[in-house]
Amino acid sequence: MLKGNIQIHDLLNDNINKLISILFDAYQDHPEYGEPTEKDARKYINWLKRHSTLFKIVYDKECPIAFLVVDTNWIDKFDKKNVGEIHELAIKKDYWGKNIGSMLLDLAFKHIKEKGLSTARLWVGEKNKEAIKFYEKKGFYPIFQGWGWIRMEKKL
Repeated sequence: MLKGNIQIHDLLNDNINKLISILFDAYQDHPEYGEPTEKDARKYINWLKRHSTLFKIVYDKECPIAFLVVDTNWIDKFDKKNVGEIHELAIKKDYWGKNIGSMLLDLAFKHIKEKGLSTARLWVGEKNKEAIKFYEKKGFYPIFQGWGWIRMEKKL
């Protein structure tokens, strides 16, 4: 556990390169779910910036190690329902299993509830068994599977 060293900050524009590094590290076991190039990752992060109501970066001392992006203005295309969409939860591999993911999900759930919503949803790669197991432990369950992805939901 890293509690004493961990700090959480809002996104600043000078953090983009650090976020790219986190993305590539987090998706190293399943690169098919990440972005193929630095240019694609930069484009994706800029898209995340435009589609977020919560964007947090986690630091261990001065080193960025994880980030979370949530959008509470998201209208799900499947059922036209306004949900708390967790667009991204990326954690450097060296920090997996150290409760960073749980801490970030708690922030996401709090934010979603504060915005008056009762459902959190996310997409996870169907081959990413560790992430699927983690989300199931946190109360998510699958509601759709297709295109190599699983749509998961949690009632708050």
